Amino acid sequence: MLTRRSSEGAGLPAVPAGEAHGPASGDILDLRGLWLVLRRRGGMVAATVCLVLAITVMTLALIEPRYSATAVVLIDPRQQRVISAEAVLSGIGSDAAAVESQVEVIESSTLALRVIAREKLEGDPEFAERGFLLRLLEQVSVGRHSPVHDEADFRRAAVLDALRERMQVKRRGRTYVLEISVVSQSAQKAARLANAVADEYVAGQLAAKYRATERASQWLGGRLEALREQVYGAERAVEHYKAEHNLVSVGSGDNLLEQQIAEISQQMILARARTAEARAKFAQIREAASAGVGEPGIAEALGSLVVTNLRTQFAEAARRTAELGARYGSQHPSVTAARAQVDDLQRQIDAELARILAGVRNEYEVAVGREASLEASLAELKKEAARWGESTVRLRELEREAMALRSVYEQFLTRSKETLEQESLQIADAEIVAPAIVPTRPSYPRTGLVLAVACAGSILAGLSLAFALEHLDVGFRSIGQVEACLGVPCLGVLPVVQERPRPMPLAPQAAGRDASRSWLWSANRPADALMRILVEQPLSAFAEAVRKVRVGLRSAEGGGVRVLVVVSALPGEGKSTIAANLALALKVAGERVVLVDGDLRNPALTRVLAPHAEQGLIEVLRGEQPLDAILMEDKATGLTFLPTVRTGAVADAAELVETHHFDAVLERLRLAFDRVIVDAAPLLPVVDSRAIIGRVDGALLVVEWGRIDPAAAQAAIRTLAADADRVIGAVLSKVTTEGYRYCCGIGSADGGA
Repeated sequence: MLTRRSSEGAGLPAVPAGEAHGPASGDILDLRGLWLVLRRRGGMVAATVCLVLAITVMTLALIEPRYSATAVVLIDPRQQRVISAEAVLSGIGSDAAAVESQVEVIESSTLALRVIAREKLEGDPEFAERGFLLRLLEQVSVGRHSPVHDEADFRRAAVLDALRERMQVKRRGRTYVLEISVVSQSAQKAARLANAVADEYVAGQLAAKYRATERASQWLGGRLEALREQVYGAERAVEHYKAEHNLVSVGSGDNLLEQQIAEISQQMILARARTAEARAKFAQIREAASAGVGEPGIAEALGSLVVTNLRTQFAEAARRTAELGARYGSQHPSVTAARAQVDDLQRQIDAELARILAGVRNEYEVAVGREASLEASLAELKKEAARWGESTVRLRELEREAMALRSVYEQFLTRSKETLEQESLQIADAEIVAPAIVPTRPSYPRTGLVLAVACAGSILAGLSLAFALEHLDVGFRSIGQVEACLGVPCLGVLPVVQERPRPMPLAPQAAGRDASRSWLWSANRPADALMRILVEQPLSAFAEAVRKVRVGLRSAEGGGVRVLVVVSALPGEGKSTIAANLALALKVAGERVVLVDGDLRNPALTRVLAPHAEQGLIEVLRGEQPLDAILMEDKATGLTFLPTVRTGAVADAAELVETHHFDAVLERLRLAFDRVIVDAAPLLPVVDSRAIIGRVDGALLVVEWGRIDPAAAQAAIRTLAADADRVIGAVLSKVTTEGYRYCCGIGSADGGA
């Protein structure tokens, strides 16, 4: 026997409905799966793209184009000075707040009104046209106020709002460049208005500077007159005070007395220096004279060349006298003459010293007298200065007041002249570096961008819709999903086939008893061809898929499945067609095979393969007919078939398959054939198949591609309870051509079978 799972059969993995479209196990679509989804939903994606693009094109055709023109203005924070004087109105400044403030200035109502007046926009239909609400508000307001005045105000306000809505000013990054853009229905008008805004902004700057300079000039002129009178009065007060108090000023703010004191003080310093010098010289010479001529250093002390020369001659004469005395004796005439010469030189030296001493004494006495005279004069002047002290304090106060007033007056006078010069020379802090040019293409709508966005958006919408539908698709779509959901291997994927009646001579023969039961598979019925695809179209994809199921069946459970029941969760999933073709595949492979129609309630296989049969499995189970009398064989293929004939309602179908008679039938077939294929009823509607599965070696579950809910397939397996482990595999049936590629990932499928 087979290895059993849990007795409840409830170990199946739960698969959310959103995973019913996956091409493989897991949550992620691989690239091949994505491509296959696109192949399946490509028509819907293309239709979505075409619809969106068509709507976009029609919308673009209805939208009135608008043009945008941009003028570029540079805010120059540098001060251009033709003259050295500061301007009355300073520059804008270089900080970010100052530049952003200029954006607000350009967007202001004042500048916009100047542009409206300059370009006469109140008569322009594009700007002057008023909407319904504005006209209604105007009528309500006119009923309460002056009609003429309010109508003009409303019109001007409407034009102002329209212009400001169409105008945009922005700073280019963190630079000093401002972009002034204006949108209009006319390309020429857009460029003209952008340039008008820029011109009015620059002109407004110049006008502001002119007005400020003019106001400053007028104020300075009036102030100068008042200052001139004040200076004149202050200076007259100074002169009157000097005359009244006999104060003479010699310039630099000092009076004559002070200047005299300063001069005598300087002379006193010099006189004292000379007196000290004369005193020292007189004392030195007097000491030298008293010391005598023989004293060393006398010549240096005297500082006289005459004394020095005489001293030299005296020394020479004394030396010669000594030599002569030593040679001739003291009484020799030459010695006497030499002594006379020495005495004469001594007298000359004494006379010169006396003369020098007298001169030095005279100089000393003169210096002392001058010093005394200067001291007396200085003392007298100081006494006079003390008497004039109070008068000079008041004089200095008056002079300071006059000087301060004159300084203020001179500053105002200089500034007034500079301001007058600036009135004729004003330079704006902004300049138009790039005037607006007429645009060649509309800025709105941007057809290329809109179409590109619409195309991308439509593709995205189409893909989203495709994957959403794929996500909501609850049917099985892939082998991996079947295996992940049901917990059993998927033994094959069978493509959908067309019913093609192909007449073929058959040689039916009774299995040994009644020749009247020898017909099998009438070729005149279209459904017959579906049951014989394997032999009629052996090269089709369907036939190849059935052969793969045969190989998988032999491999399942080590090839020990001899009695196989083919079931499905719901009717119409193709289990009967698969059972018939699988039986043929096993027969063609050389096995002895019997095909049993085990659906006692709806024997569809019998209606197709043996429509004229009168008795079948039900009669055998009830003991009314022997098994050998019911079996039918097709001589063309050698396949044996056990039909089921339903002549009325079979209320005891479940009881019939649970009797020992059914076990006996299966045992006899097991002994007589290599493989028994049973086509049983669906699992969910009735309980017959549950009883049959408990008596066979294995079950093959057929699930229809794209139709059966994974939850229904799981529920069908769970109904088997302890016999759920007998399900050895599953088969995906009725897979379309595109679905076959999606499911298996192959390039093509032969759907012609």
